[in-house]
Amino acid sequence: MPAPADIVPLDIAEVIVRKKSQYGRYIDTKQWDRFEDVALRDATLSFHDVDGSILKSGGTSFHFPTATTFTNFFRKFFTDAQTLHMFGPGELHQKGPDEVRAIWAMEDQIILKHTAGLVQIRGGGYYYETWREKGGDWFLESLRLERTYQDTSLAAKILIFLDRELGLSVV
Repeated sequence: MPAPADIVPLDIAEVIVRKKSQYGRYIDTKQWDRFEDVALRDATLSFHDVDGSILKSGGTSFHFPTATTFTNFFRKFFTDAQTLHMFGPGELHQKGPDEVRAIWAMEDQIILKHTAGLVQIRGGGYYYETWREKGGDWFLESLRLERTYQDTSLAAKILIFLDRELGLSVV
């Protein structure tokens, strides 16, 4: 019986699953120079709040037109943060010989160390991604995180309020 057209061959799926794991590990261990192993230079990445709006911190919108703008921002943003990103099994669909679409469940936790652990953010949602084959390897081409929940400590709620409502870049 022939396989449906969108079934991803096992060897391609293994590469993409491994690289998604590396995406989380490189962020959590702050290996920003390794991010080019996972994403194309012109990859677009956007992060959306529970209400669908693009997340923001200070004057920065969490929509990044390139992998470099993403890593440059988070290299600074996460300097004093402990993070953990966890992913569920992905739903992978072959859309063409060089394109795979993926959806991953995720949870993350962010603890700002300079606040003595008082500022903590935990959330979850789904990543919607496109992976592209280039030069015999697979890379992240686009990523859109849509949060389904976010839980924050009281200190984080206060800082987020000051950031969003008053425009103070405190987070």
